[in-house]
Amino acid sequence: MMRGTTADYRKRFTAFYSALVEVYPQQFVEGAPRRIGSTYRAPGAGGLDAQTFYMRHVLELLFECPQVIEDLIALCRSAYRGTPPAAEAVARISAAREVVYTTLFEATEAASSLTARIGEWDAGTDLFANILTNTDCALQMAGLYDHAKTRKAAAPAASAGTMDQASIDALFG
Repeated sequence: MMRGTTADYRKRFTAFYSALVEVYPQQFVEGAPRRIGSTYRAPGAGGLDAQTFYMRHVLELLFECPQVIEDLIALCRSAYRGTPPAAEAVARISAAREVVYTTLFEATEAASSLTARIGEWDAGTDLFANILTNTDCALQMAGLYDHAKTRKAAAPAASAGTMDQASIDALFG
């Protein structure tokens, strides 16, 4: 696992976002939205939005083990489809739970702080926060994880620049 701090994950996410800006420069010209949010339709992705299309890529920024990534994606798919999660995926994630939970928690904290601003872009992005929050929810739905309990135990300091849901909704209003 590529364990890191909240600051490490912010750097990784910002570098990834900068690469996306190079792929989608039309999003950053004068008069364009100047952000790639989770609902941005990724051209050439068969109609998938950025959140779905880049989930694997974002998880690869956090985890080195391909099986962990595959299992997390499988759990997200089962949650989305409303089907029972594969027992094997649940067992493998459960066996690696401490590292997975710690990594996911720190990365989600980092991603949340980038919704107001990321790198040089004032608009920020919800791309990373939504991918990781959905992964977190899939783990909860599989009975593996309680983010609220972990958050309370970790008691992170308030993060400057973190947007609440009303502020995020206002971006799309």
